[in-house]
Amino acid sequence: MGKFEAKIKEEVMQNLFNDTTKMYEMIETRFILDDASRSALIALCNQFNNDLSLLLKESKLA
Repeated sequence: MGKFEAKIKEEVMQNLFNDTTKMYEMIETRFILDDASRSALIALCNQFNNDLSLLLKESKLA
């Protein structure tokens, strides 16, 4: 993978992670969550980001 492709991929992944943060913030502001639910939501978002990162690192850009 060339430097150009790596830079584009890095930017795309950063945008996806930012969108995950926005999703978390939207849920946090619109739903009343107890501490356990909030922790579970954070864990799900983190796991999603980790899984997505692993998947996209191995995938080529279109």
